[in-house]
Amino acid sequence: MSSIPVTVLGPQGSGKTVYLASLFRRLALQRDDVGFFVQLPPHEATKLNQIYSQIVSPDGWPDPNLLSHTSEWKFTCSIRTEQGEVYSPFTLDYLDFAGDHLTNAAATATEYGAAVWQRVEESEFLLVLLDGLKVMRYLDGDNRLIDELMPVFGAIGASRAVAHFLVTKWDLLEAEGYSVRAVLDRLLENPDFHDFYVNRLRRTDGGALRFIPVSSLGRGFATLGPDGQTMVKQGRFPQPLNVEVPFMAVLVDLFTRELNRTSELQGTVEEDPRKTELWPRLFGMAAKKLPALRSILTAYVNSSPALAAVQETLMDAFDAFVTERNRRFEEKAAEDSGQLRARMLKAQSRQEAMNTMITLFDSVLAEFEAANPGTLVLREAL
Repeated sequence: MSSIPVTVLGPQGSGKTVYLASLFRRLALQRDDVGFFVQLPPHEATKLNQIYSQIVSPDGWPDPNLLSHTSEWKFTCSIRTEQGEVYSPFTLDYLDFAGDHLTNAAATATEYGAAVWQRVEESEFLLVLLDGLKVMRYLDGDNRLIDELMPVFGAIGASRAVAHFLVTKWDLLEAEGYSVRAVLDRLLENPDFHDFYVNRLRRTDGGALRFIPVSSLGRGFATLGPDGQTMVKQGRFPQPLNVEVPFMAVLVDLFTRELNRTSELQGTVEEDPRKTELWPRLFGMAAKKLPALRSILTAYVNSSPALAAVQETLMDAFDAFVTERNRRFEEKAAEDSGQLRARMLKAQSRQEAMNTMITLFDSVLAEFEAANPGTLVLREAL
């Protein structure tokens, strides 16, 4: 099975591998509140479990060298039905490379560093981690966070990638009373961030731009020590916060990006489709033109590794995505995510599992966006 490639970006210490280890632990079991699980090749699963064990142990934090190596992790999304069948509709291939490639000129200048940046420039999905501690320092007037992000801004500006910014250690910011919208507003006060943000939104060929608050270990697992630098463990069980949201957003944002592209070619929407008030019209027109949109989508598969990775189930899943979203807009209601999880567990084929999965992901994201204004960046937010 081919994989949807996702490139993970962030300076050393931003928590990239910690996040992936937490994501794996969260999704390694098919939990009732998630509805699906992931499988990794045995050696990858063993390594992430080892990293996670060191992270949550009471004996301090892992050696940074353990977290600094470039690695690829293949997360195969699966469900086990009530009948005991396992269906695996798609795989996400996370490239987690050492943060030095982002901030160290010597590392970037190597042959391998050049290959890493070529992958970044060709990526359809970029997962960018913002260290919550550095975000807090930025909110207190320290602009070094933006300096570290300048190479990321350049990479996103040069690509058509969907970009998910993860604000890590969100439990710390939450405890200080910050919301996603408040953090984003403060970031927009910086001229470099503002110009990156505005220029990205002016483009019509790019994918979604999200800011997702996550905590790899959850509220109360660790608190900021007296030095203001070190995280001190409190002896609690980890309870990861929102770590699965970016995983679910990949498929939804892939389909939304392609819908925007195909609709533009069909003349469905003349204005910016990222404006919320135009979405009902976009999906309403798309639902009436699905045969034509399917033909256009078929032509895109060869130029998109992400589409190629799901081509066996793509067309029917795309139909299900458009039809269900249009129904939600028409009825001004959404199917309860719990009901969708229950329906997914009754799937009798890989295609049915994929169709229900994209509907579930879309519903969960809609609930998440409603609860966290500012997470999905739209032009009207400017």
